Amino acid sequence: MLQRFMAYLQVDRTFLLLVFLFSYFMVISNRVRSGMLSWYTFTPEGPIAQFLSALLIFILLKFWLTRHKFAKQQLNWRHYLQILIIALLCYLAFSNMTGLLIAAIFGNIARNYNANALLQANLSYIVEVVIYAGIYLAYHHSKQAEQYRQQLADYNQQLAQLHIQQLKAQMNPHFVFNSLNTLDELITLDPERASQYLDNFAGLYRLSLHNAEKQLVDLAKEIEFSAHYFKLMQARVGEGYQLQIQQDTLPAGRVIPPFTVQVLLENVFLHNQGSNAAPLQINISATPDSLVVTNLRRPKAKVQAGNGIGLKNLARQLRFLTGRNLHIDEQEHKFSVTVPLMDAGSVCITP
Repeated sequence: MLQRFMAYLQVDRTFLLLVFLFSYFMVISNRVRSGMLSWYTFTPEGPIAQFLSALLIFILLKFWLTRHKFAKQQLNWRHYLQILIIALLCYLAFSNMTGLLIAAIFGNIARNYNANALLQANLSYIVEVVIYAGIYLAYHHSKQAEQYRQQLADYNQQLAQLHIQQLKAQMNPHFVFNSLNTLDELITLDPERASQYLDNFAGLYRLSLHNAEKQLVDLAKEIEFSAHYFKLMQARVGEGYQLQIQQDTLPAGRVIPPFTVQVLLENVFLHNQGSNAAPLQINISATPDSLVVTNLRRPKAKVQAGNGIGLKNLARQLRFLTGRNLHIDEQEHKFSVTVPLMDAGSVCITP
């Protein structure tokens, strides 16, 4: 029972013990200040009642902290103040109704519910809520900050893994060897295409080294990088794959984790077969909040091995950064991935 209660409040035994000791010494301090110096000064019934009141305040705070409006966001001081006011009103209503019920049972309504008694009692309730709510919300905020730091550390680790994976893929000897072989063939067959291929090869590495130092990149830069990558792949595998980028739909001021679109394009090449007679169409479009990469489904007879780490890491990064999931829509003849975008002004981008 106690374990479930602590799990609900997200506190531990040490926290509850410290709150009880605080309640105990606060009651003793009040008794001493009022001139009460006897054995009764140290009796526990007052501190226990004070501790139970503190637990009730914690329950009210936790209830409102877990409401849908607050549960899905990083809270700031305005949210905490709003929660404090709501919890205070609930506590005042509960305490006054309980006091009225007890007074009615013992026939003391006239004595306990005059203007002075109500003012004194409610001022005392307000002080209790402010003190114990401050303790609990400070504890909650420290736990939330610790969890956020851990999530940030996990995100940075996943981002580093994704960067390493993508850089390895681009610096992979097989990738470089195949690219140089393609360049060598084009120099002989079509010098103009060879020059374009070399431009794309240089552009890919220039942007790759630039983006590798960043946590988020401008959407336009990511699309430019992906276009270079696609043209290199298209020169190697032929015109069986076609990419259409709807530039007019791309919103300005949006950012995205680097290499995102490349991961999605790699999946298209990995799982689908294109042909010159019937090219496999890939479409990139966007809404103000999302980037959508769609391709026709033509599954290969034998799919190349892939561990899916890039897509999994990407999904975790996006969930951490935006609170939204990578959405995959897989149909019989179409495959679509929707990537949430972020506003450049609302996130901190590593320079």
